[in-house]
Parts: sequence; C-alpha cells; structure tokens
Amino acid sequence: MLRAIYVRTLKPGVTDEQFIEAWMPPGTTLDSYPARVSISRSLTDERQVVSVLEVDVPAGHLADALPGLVHPDSAQRLSDVVESTQLEAVYEEKTSFGKPGFVSPPTRS
Repeated sequence: MLRAIYVRTLKPGVTDEQFIEAWMPPGTTLDSYPARVSISRSLTDERQVVSVLEVDVPAGHLADALPGLVHPDSAQRLSDVVESTQLEAVYEEKTSFGKPGFVSPPTRS
C-alpha cells in the first residue's frame, strides 16, 4: 500500500470541490476513483488541507498508475487553486493496525 500525502494551503475561497476538480482525471467521478482519498481541513486554518491518497500498487508500479490518479494538467490546474504546498511525499506502508475512525472515550477525573 502506498500513501501519497500532501499538505497544502488553498487560495482564499477555494472549495473542496474546486480543489478535487483541479487534480481529478477527466471522466472520473468520486465513486469511480481508483484509490482511497481523504481530504482534511486544519482546525486552526481552514485554508490548509491534508490530502492522503492510498493506492494498492507496488512502489515500482506507481508511475504506471499515475494517469488514472491525476489529471494530465494537474500541476497547472492546482496552481490556480493552491497558494502553497508544505509537503508532497509518497510513503510505503509497513505496518497497519487499529480500527478506522476509533475515538477513545474521555478519561474520568
């Protein structure tokens, strides 16, 4: 499992939909996208977003998968909606555990 992680600051007023449209490949819908995507907004800066793409391909095949994951003109299209990029990296999962979305109960005093 590979994870591409991006931390970006969007230009003022950019919506999640505009951001997704900037990199989504033509003809692809949210339901047909070939990877799991999570887009999160910062609790302290609503313009800062963290995007996590999870794709189940071996590291050596990532280049082959890219045409189905990003718009051919994504760099230019993203420059229209992104003010700055703080992190752009790909990681290979080595260990995974726990239940997705688990929130621990508050501790009692």
